Amino acid sequence: MKEVPRTRITSAPRESVLGDLPCLVMGSGPPLALLGGLTPENGLPVGLARWLEVQTMTPFAHDFEVYWVARRRGLAKGTTMADLAADVADALAAQFTQPVDVLGISTGGSIAQQLAADHPARVRRLVLVSAAGRLENTGRRLQQEMAALAHDGARREVFVRFARDLVPPRRGRAAAGATMAWLGPRLYPHAGDLGDLAVTLAAEDAFDLRELAPIQAPTLIVAGGQDRFYPQALFAETARLIPDATLAIYPRRGHITVVSDPDAQAVIIKFLRAG
Repeated sequence: MKEVPRTRITSAPRESVLGDLPCLVMGSGPPLALLGGLTPENGLPVGLARWLEVQTMTPFAHDFEVYWVARRRGLAKGTTMADLAADVADALAAQFTQPVDVLGISTGGSIAQQLAADHPARVRRLVLVSAAGRLENTGRRLQQEMAALAHDGARREVFVRFARDLVPPRRGRAAAGATMAWLGPRLYPHAGDLGDLAVTLAAEDAFDLRELAPIQAPTLIVAGGQDRFYPQALFAETARLIPDATLAIYPRRGHITVVSDPDAQAVIIKFLRAG
């Protein structure tokens, strides 16, 4: 494949909207919709939380105009993954006449799968990072426990769980939780009663790719071999459920760190630039 010179990124992302959804936009080139992972609050991130999301956007903004698409605030109880995907589909249709590339990370990857299955005309190519076709065992238990805390409005405990559950055993989980207990309210000052988090967790708990129409978009699945939420068998199952999907496993990476792996980023960019 012919190499294309990479654009130098010199500015911060700008705030914009896609339909009714707020977004951050960065870079230049073909559009890439980025659906991020689970956070305690919906809407656009601020402060350090925004800085963290920008770090995820930046490697792809050299080759694409990256749209980090926020989930709407004030989700009604009973909102499903199909509802969240329909929000994204409407937002993309409001901005783009052609299908666009979609990169979904973790919970954003669940929404991206639903989007590609329910609204195939909106998705050109699909990348799933740290996301599988359903939750199972440890991943489901951890999210159900967090959902119970979110339902009770236990903000400090939710912030602790966000950090602790992502760290493997015997690698500083207590320290990570204590740090997040202090840092969480600063990262997510608008988390409020955590209602959006509880609704999103319930939607993802019910999500199951096996119940959806087959995804037709060319798909790349990028996963860490040390992912605590999804065992490798689930990633393999997801690849089997999506016709001609490609699965790339990075054995030393976990649920969060795989998206920052330079080799994984290069594979994603090459896949998206194909065709």
